[in-house]
Amino acid sequence: MQLTFLDKTIAFFSPASGLRRLQNKNAIEIIAKGNKRGYEAARRDRRTAGWQIIGEDAELATLDEISLIRKRSRDLYRNNPYAYKSHNSIADNTTGTGILPAIKDDKLKEVWRLWANSINADYDRNLNFYGIQNLCMKTMSIQGNVLILRIKSADKKIPLELKIITAQLLDESKDTNQTKSGGFIKGGIEFNKSGKRKGYWIFDREPKVFGSTKSVFWSDEDVIHLFQVEEPGQVLGVPFGASSIMSLRDYDDYADAQLMRQKIAACFSVFITKTDGEMTANSDEPEERLEKIAPGIIEHLEPGKQVMFASPPPAEGYGEYSRNVLGSVAAGFGVSYESMTGDLSNVNFSSGRMGWLEYQRRIENYQRFIIIPKLCNGVWRWFVEAGMLSGLISKQAPLSIEWTAPGRQMIDPVKEVKGMTDQVRAGLMSWQEAVRKLGYSPEEVLEELKTSAKLFDDAGIKPTVDPRYDKEQVSQQIDNADTDTDRRQD
Repeated sequence: MQLTFLDKTIAFFSPASGLRRLQNKNAIEIIAKGNKRGYEAARRDRRTAGWQIIGEDAELATLDEISLIRKRSRDLYRNNPYAYKSHNSIADNTTGTGILPAIKDDKLKEVWRLWANSINADYDRNLNFYGIQNLCMKTMSIQGNVLILRIKSADKKIPLELKIITAQLLDESKDTNQTKSGGFIKGGIEFNKSGKRKGYWIFDREPKVFGSTKSVFWSDEDVIHLFQVEEPGQVLGVPFGASSIMSLRDYDDYADAQLMRQKIAACFSVFITKTDGEMTANSDEPEERLEKIAPGIIEHLEPGKQVMFASPPPAEGYGEYSRNVLGSVAAGFGVSYESMTGDLSNVNFSSGRMGWLEYQRRIENYQRFIIIPKLCNGVWRWFVEAGMLSGLISKQAPLSIEWTAPGRQMIDPVKEVKGMTDQVRAGLMSWQEAVRKLGYSPEEVLEELKTSAKLFDDAGIKPTVDPRYDKEQVSQQIDNADTDTDRRQD
């Protein structure tokens, strides 16, 4: 607020009057600003004075920040049960026992089965392809990034192995705004002059463990880089739950403090006080003190002594505080409170289903936006190309294919199956879509239904589980047959 000549004159002759004038003018300005339309979040005043804002570039964080967040996230995963449960819950619900390809050709299906179900698909010989899916999702959740390298192994029927590495092996020293080809390198990832990813500079071993080592350039065609894209132009991913890391760490400290408080209180279980100081002071006999207590102990106290038992302070509000904090932590991880904590004490069918459906939408995003289009489709293309080279796969084999994600476990199968059946009968959902929602391949289910129908017809039976017949009609036929049998027996 600018002081006018009149303001200065009044303040010179009467400081008290000048101060009141300035206070009134300041109040009028505040009211006038408050009446202006605009975003409150854009205010610059005392309330927002301590709000530090990061840069507005496309990167969510600098390379150093991402590295630090990654280390803290790994530490929480190893030492905090809620972080451990959250990351595993995300991975297990996203990949389940495996996201399966819908292969129609029997020969191609058999070749895929032999490769994908074998640990030969893994460069380290630990997991089959479906286990690799789970490991990739878990690593991406914990560290924000995971890279899959294509290893061409000539000694295999399908010359393809998958090597899973973390972003720690990226040579972050390779960072320049101008390469010889006119591109740039960001955090070990090289781009051409058009901004397209060209490849990755990768160490063969962890440099901080094995010492100095040289990085090798891997073409983008031989690398699958998985991370969650939060903003356009993002180069590296950030660990899941990064917004909850500090809250979870503080909660750890709070829980440890509460535990230590109860331990200290429990150590002081019995207090013996002297109520008659003179009698004890004049006593010439050595004082025998009760140092420990045990079940069944009988202690004779001297005159003038009194026993008091300690009552440890209760942890008031601990449960409510825990639920509030862990609820916000679960939101930061993108999981439900129940799935992270295992606390189902306040859940009924409706609330449980609503929470699960919200969590399921996030899981489907991981499946449809990251795992299937990048990991599954990328590996399928590598698999077909490797099979063509070995002669096991025809050159007419498709380079893209449909994938079936694992089905969601139902909270109440009776109600949910009925609702799904009604949608199919009303034409609001196809039978194939309903089958895929349950995690099965429609083609395989249809073939099994044909086989079951033939077996039932050959045996001359119409079980109530046969979908070709009306359940109530079949049940009535069975009841009538039983009635006829009873009459003949009579």
